[in-house]
Amino acid sequence: MPRERHVPGRVVSSYLLREFASYLLPIVSAFVVLYLIVDFFDRLDILLRHHAAAGAAVRYFLFKIPLILTQIVGPAVLAAMLLSLGMLSRHNELTALRASGVSLGQMGVPLLIAAGLISIGTLVWNETVVPYCTRTFQYVNNVEIRKRQQRALLSDRGIWYRGGAGFYSIDHVDPRRSSLFGLRIYQTTESFQLDRILEVPWARWTGTGWDTGPIAERSVGPDGSVVTRALPASSSIIPETLSDFLEVRRDADELSFLALRARITDLSAKGIDASNYLVDLHLKLAVPFTSLVLAALAIPLAGRVQRHPSIARIVGAGLAVGFAYWVILGLTRSLGESGVLPPLVSAWAANGLFGLVSWALFLTHE
Repeated sequence: MPRERHVPGRVVSSYLLREFASYLLPIVSAFVVLYLIVDFFDRLDILLRHHAAAGAAVRYFLFKIPLILTQIVGPAVLAAMLLSLGMLSRHNELTALRASGVSLGQMGVPLLIAAGLISIGTLVWNETVVPYCTRTFQYVNNVEIRKRQQRALLSDRGIWYRGGAGFYSIDHVDPRRSSLFGLRIYQTTESFQLDRILEVPWARWTGTGWDTGPIAERSVGPDGSVVTRALPASSSIIPETLSDFLEVRRDADELSFLALRARITDLSAKGIDASNYLVDLHLKLAVPFTSLVLAALAIPLAGRVQRHPSIARIVGAGLAVGFAYWVILGLTRSLGESGVLPPLVSAWAANGLFGLVSWALFLTHE
């Protein structure tokens, strides 16, 4: 008898998963295509203005797809969950399952497991594929499309930049504070022998020039001897503007969770405030679980749909829920970056709030 009761449950789970997958794959494909179309027309002016080669444009969009997938998979899971369960309700299949003793919670278990696996897969995808592809499409955009000279070498721990005053080594570019931290300028002779090193602990862009901290000059003699002296702060030591450095800084999307955490540790060890990276660090763990959170909310919402629901109503509900989630996530992220909320709270607040709402809907479902 226990075996006979287990088989129908397994059949129901397989059927629900098959229905969910049949909607998920086309929806993901449609979302990616729509995203690429919008992005293409948004960048068309840049492509035409710089006479970008077709191959460069194609490579740019191809390498951007992995990042797009991480951004749309949560809404795609939500839409697929609402549509698959909504259509089952439309054909009275949910009613038949309930009449046979299968509760909404039992129907939701295999779907939530699938959403959880998708979330874990997204996390692994973000750690392995997305950073490399993001760095690649940024390179294609700057060098192959915009025809800019490759003036910087970026690593997970800093930036090497060939500027007007020499070769720069920069520990951190902080756009929020319009500042550079840990700047060292290596100046050479005409024969490329090291002449002197200027060490600038910080430099802040004022809109028209740079305010710097005290400068340490290390002059290197022909015999290799080094003479160190202190120089006063100078606004003319850096000929570049802040935008020149913002173009070559490495965004959080270009780093994996482990690489970003190592970068924060490295900056903190040098006495540089890396708090602006902390929200991004926690978001790298929180955002992949958007699929699980939205799936948990979609199941009780779909269970409340009356018989013969309209497709427009289902899609509208999905759009409203997805829009609300991203608005709240954007709000809590801003609060975290401004220091109002702790980074951990700001990154996970949206998931926690929607998780509580979904739990309440399950409890109150008749």
